[in-house]
Amino acid sequence: MKNILEVKDLRTSFFTHLGEVQAVRGSTFSMQEGDILGIVGESGSGKSVTALSVMGLIDEPGKIIDGTIKFNGRELTSLSDKDMRDVRGKEIAMIFQDPMTSLNPVYSIKNQMVEVIRRHTDMSPKQAKAHAVEMLEKVGIPQAEERIGSFPFEFSGGMRQRAMIATALSCNPKLLIADEPTTALDVTIQAQIVDLVKGLRDEFGMGIIWITHDLGVIAEICTKVIVMYGGMVMETGTVNEIFHESQHPYTIGLHNSIPRLDLKQKERLIPIKGSPPDLMNPPEGCPFSTRCKYAMRVCLEKPAPLFEVSEGHRSSCWLLDENAPKVDDIKAKAKVR
Repeated sequence: MKNILEVKDLRTSFFTHLGEVQAVRGSTFSMQEGDILGIVGESGSGKSVTALSVMGLIDEPGKIIDGTIKFNGRELTSLSDKDMRDVRGKEIAMIFQDPMTSLNPVYSIKNQMVEVIRRHTDMSPKQAKAHAVEMLEKVGIPQAEERIGSFPFEFSGGMRQRAMIATALSCNPKLLIADEPTTALDVTIQAQIVDLVKGLRDEFGMGIIWITHDLGVIAEICTKVIVMYGGMVMETGTVNEIFHESQHPYTIGLHNSIPRLDLKQKERLIPIKGSPPDLMNPPEGCPFSTRCKYAMRVCLEKPAPLFEVSEGHRSSCWLLDENAPKVDDIKAKAKVR
């Protein structure tokens, strides 16, 4: 299968009155048609800024300062604002974290959905409304014909998120970006949204980027995973490789810090000590070096390249260099998870 999205050496910064915030620093990854790619990491790791860069939604004082973003072989960073508006909604769609702030509160669901559909298709208003009702039914909105005239505040949180998903899918995009779409929802609704998106992926055959800090959701829904930290990609691979063959200390630290059903009653979680780096003054070396017990001098001096662990599995850790000392316990911990 061919790559639907290729991001290479992406650098996105925000130029504030205090200085440059280097939110994304050289991220490189790709995904194929039908993939569900998870992007995971702590708050401030660059997950959402990466997605907004792909969507062309980086506004002042932000700017993409380097790198390429190719979608179906087309370079997005060189498109005009008009051409990028044609891409958004039709070819690439996005679901945001809080639908209440994404949906316009003074317009009905019908008006907002019809506007998107007519912007990217040649449907008449009547046809666009019928299509909107059909999409609301697909995402599980009861009595869609009647509820389409409702305003966002008349919907529950779960229904608003379903309406956002229906709007995003109404023009049959090839790539759907979901930026922490279940964070504001209770656990039951979260599970329903996850199952819904998986089913819609199978029906429409689109690729999905799922951004979250919840490793449990990543394990359930994704086929491939990118672990980000300090604006950089730390590790990338399949779900099985990231969860059972982790090769980066940060990835292993994430595994150790989340609760699991197989933990013994008195066994404690192991938090990652320290704080994320200041991206206004990021470290010269690996961004995780100040929190890593395996850090060497080279880790403080320059970031590691993405070493190839196996085909498709890469990790940005100097411990994988052929000249690095052998650390057996990190590999043992990786295989236990």
